[in-house]
Amino acid sequence: MPVLQSALDPAPIEDPAGLLDHCETHRAGVVAIKPKVLFLKIEAENPGPVPMKINVPSSGLGSVTLLEAAALISIVKLIQPRKIFEFGTFLGYSTALLVENSGAECAVYSLDLGESHAAGDTVDSYTDADLRRDGNINDAYLRAVQSASAPRYLGGLTDADRSRTTLLQQDSRVFDPAAHGLVGAVDLVFVDGGHDLETVAIDTTNARKMIGDSGVILWHDFRSSIHGDVTTFVEELAKDDLVIHVQHTMMAMLLVGDIRERFLGMGVDGPLRDTA
Repeated sequence: MPVLQSALDPAPIEDPAGLLDHCETHRAGVVAIKPKVLFLKIEAENPGPVPMKINVPSSGLGSVTLLEAAALISIVKLIQPRKIFEFGTFLGYSTALLVENSGAECAVYSLDLGESHAAGDTVDSYTDADLRRDGNINDAYLRAVQSASAPRYLGGLTDADRSRTTLLQQDSRVFDPAAHGLVGAVDLVFVDGGHDLETVAIDTTNARKMIGDSGVILWHDFRSSIHGDVTTFVEELAKDDLVIHVQHTMMAMLLVGDIRERFLGMGVDGPLRDTA
């Protein structure tokens, strides 16, 4: 799915110091950063190379791109979360990224609708034209794909990684973080489940409960050409909060509290290289 970019968008920020300066002088809005801002932070915080565990992304609809995968992993490496929560397991691609690139003590939760909400239509009953013009049809197709295929990307997890992975199956609109002891206990929430306005709003409300006073909320499908409700929701939220968009991806990020301050400071005082 292509990323929509407004012609009026300002030039994206190119280095960690520029991002910090912007965040100190702006309290709301959407600011774009080049992906290399994340990589510069990684380099500044680590004396040697930082390995990533990554699978080749699925070529079908519903997956993240290779650049988005690298951005997601970089954020995990930078904030070193104790707990991660994901809305939207689908085939388990991003779930595996979160598990295999987080620390050995990090608990990862991933929630999806499960078999009780399987789509009635088969995968081959959808046309490519419909999938690319209508977000609701696209979501119904993704449910059909999921019900026909288990989260296959989780098959390669080690026993140790499986032991810290919890898969939840229910409608996220009735999910209660308190029932799982997650209120104020999660450092990173990845919102990539239902793409309609109601679901994104409820998932974000629960994400805020889970991160409490400190954490990161990351949305997928921001500026998507199909799932416009995600963009509508995030841009409305950005009237009161500062949202960071990673250029050439559909990733948008909200930083809160101590983790926000720590993240923004990374790479500002360290040796930075101009890799433009």
